[in-house]
Amino acid sequence: MEFVHAPKACAAVGPYSHAVKAGNTYYLSGQVPFHPVTGEVVGKDMAEQATQTLTNMKAVLDACGLAIAHIAKVTVFITDMHDFDAFNTVYADFMGEHRPARVCVEVSNIAHGCLLELDCVCVVE
Repeated sequence: MEFVHAPKACAAVGPYSHAVKAGNTYYLSGQVPFHPVTGEVVGKDMAEQATQTLTNMKAVLDACGLAIAHIAKVTVFITDMHDFDAFNTVYADFMGEHRPARVCVEVSNIAHGCLLELDCVCVVE
C-alpha cells in the first residue's frame, strides 16, 4: 500500500492519510468544507459547502495523479436531506458527464458543524 499526502488539501486532522493506494484502487478519505490554508469551515449553506468539499476532493485526486474520470464510487453524508437538491446541483456540475456509483445518507452530525462529508473510491485501469 501507498499512503498519499495532498499538500493542497486541508491537513489531516487525525491519524489518517488523504488517500491510500492499494493495487489499482485509491481510497480517498472523507473531505469536508475546510479551507485548505486556514482550516476554517467555508460557507454557510449547502451549495457553498459542497463546492468547497468537492474542491478539496479534487486536490486529493490531483495529488494522486487522478482525474474525475477515475472515480468509481462516492459516499456522501449530509445533515439534512432537505439540502439534497442543492448538493446534487453542485455535484452534477463537478462531475460533468461522469456518473460514478453513489450513496447519499442523512446523518445527525458532522464534525465542526459541517453540512456534509464525502469520500470516494477511484480505479485506474
